[in-house]
Amino acid sequence: MSTAVIAHRTCPRDAAENSLEGIRRAAELGAHIVELDARCTRDGVPILMHDPTTLRTTGAPWLARWISSETARGLRLRKNGEPVPTLSDALAALGPGSVPGREAGLGVAIDIKDPTAGPAVVDAVRVANVESRVLLWSQHMDVVRFTARAAPDLESALLRDTRHPARHQEFLDGAVEVGARGVSAHWNALSPEFVDAAAQRGLSVYSWCKRRAALHEKLALPLAGIVTDWPSEVRLALAGR
Repeated sequence: MSTAVIAHRTCPRDAAENSLEGIRRAAELGAHIVELDARCTRDGVPILMHDPTTLRTTGAPWLARWISSETARGLRLRKNGEPVPTLSDALAALGPGSVPGREAGLGVAIDIKDPTAGPAVVDAVRVANVESRVLLWSQHMDVVRFTARAAPDLESALLRDTRHPARHQEFLDGAVEVGARGVSAHWNALSPEFVDAAAQRGLSVYSWCKRRAALHEKLALPLAGIVTDWPSEVRLALAGR
């Protein structure tokens, strides 16, 4: 099984998180897929923003859902001065097939943070005509339920940070219930038993490896993707596997 290297929040160690610069860096560092966080503005436009507020990344103390898309575009990311991108900006920045071995080019995993943003995210993906390159993720079961039904041609995944074995089965069963085709699990939850249980339910397994030193602990597992802040190193490790 081929394991995808997924650049977490557009490579925050090498560029501003959730930025167009970060998308370019993800491709340069050998990522197969770049992960983005999406929230909707007051007028229903998805922007790239991890937190509920714009404070940490821009210095402006606004709730993303309270400001207009025009106001959001006027904010600048602290790390590189880039305007806060819309999701449409980001999808346009994916570019052609710039990643070796991937005919479709750089893929994108969109983590839908806002529980109301599902329809706007699906619309943006359709307009950009990049369906073959998109994964839709969310920790909100209602969002995954919506995307699984509204966009059955796209893979939707449920995110959870379960750590106790009793909770793992509940997590996997919940993913099946809402129509997910994948799950993103806590790194510590991963085991041959967890991955087998997911496979029996037809679920792909992704996980964020937060600590570089922990990568080799799970490298032998047949994961669909590893989310990382070190895409070039993970790609080398997978090649050596």
